[in-house]
Amino acid sequence: MQLESASPYAGLNVLDLSQGMAGPLCPMLLQQHGAEVIKVEPPTGDWIRVMGGGQQGMTALAIANNLGKRSICVDATQPRGRAIVEQLARSADVLVENFRPGVMDKLGLGYGALSSLNSGLIYVSICGFGESGPLSHKPATDSVMQAMTGMAVINKTASGEPRRIGLFVPDTITALYAVQCVGAALYARDSRKGGTGRGKHIQLSLAECCVAFQSSAILEDFLFAGQYRPPVAVPAGLFSTRNGHMVMAATNEAMWQGVCRVFDHQDWLSDPRYATKALRCEHEKEILAEVSRLLAQRDTEAWSILFEQHDVLFAPVQNYQELREDPQMTHMRYFGEADQAPYGIVPLPHVPGTARSGSLPSAPRAGEHSREILAELGYDASAVEVLERDGLVKQAH
Repeated sequence: MQLESASPYAGLNVLDLSQGMAGPLCPMLLQQHGAEVIKVEPPTGDWIRVMGGGQQGMTALAIANNLGKRSICVDATQPRGRAIVEQLARSADVLVENFRPGVMDKLGLGYGALSSLNSGLIYVSICGFGESGPLSHKPATDSVMQAMTGMAVINKTASGEPRRIGLFVPDTITALYAVQCVGAALYARDSRKGGTGRGKHIQLSLAECCVAFQSSAILEDFLFAGQYRPPVAVPAGLFSTRNGHMVMAATNEAMWQGVCRVFDHQDWLSDPRYATKALRCEHEKEILAEVSRLLAQRDTEAWSILFEQHDVLFAPVQNYQELREDPQMTHMRYFGEADQAPYGIVPLPHVPGTARSGSLPSAPRAGEHSREILAELGYDASAVEVLERDGLVKQAH
């Protein structure tokens, strides 16, 4: 199956002043749908380039969140550097920044200053806790957000200990919400049904995005506070097999009957203790104990065949290499490849909804396109040389 690429954001100019992940991922997603993105980094580069290991400033996080962008390194704290950013902002449709509240205003690059130069600019500000309030000045990280917003509790261990989810969930979901907000703002600005023609200041925080993402879990916690909270399904969970692990769930009556047949427990079908889902929830521990005992007696592959035959929800637990090689993943071409310096060909997932043919664009080195972008702004070679000599601009070599 191949999805056609309509490039809905072709011709859209995006200025990415953000660093880390929550900010840069938003423009990268826009780029994958056709936007032209210029990433503005300080002369030292985006700090994510030294997080997590890697070569030549190309960490996994730096690559995955900056595909297809062009990079210019500018010292925007200096007047001549700020002037370059202002020039770029004049022709931008969207600008993304993720500094603490007030930082961009101090630099003279806040929404008020730049919207006066470009009234149609959609300006996205992402911060940790919000633009005001007792925590607005504090920095935020993934682990801080997971701890504060309940994610570590919802992902607790079997013994009840809070545990961080091993992915950068707060950053990822904030970027996704930001893309949604940008799309809505662009529609309001440009709609053929009477767009305003004016931009907008979109203000998002990691905290509010984490809260919104967990709305059903938060509501459930409120509704069942201090009460018995029934499981979603019984049996359900992650189980050990003879040679690995798998998840299995019986979410309806037909699947429960399938489970009984898979495990040769026809007696469960006539057992009054298990006659309804509500009753099975009351006996969850004993059912799970027996399911765990049985699953440990055969290999994952054998159980998978049986569960498939009886239409019971299941999946083997796979690592990332197994995921890349999974027949369903390869059939749907969910993974593409990028020719990424300094590593060569690397596998990366396609952004959902984009074309699954051809190569993915690579991520830039810090300042890889500085001279190219300055030339487009009208700077001649001698002017660029002066900027580089004075440390205001850096070109990757």
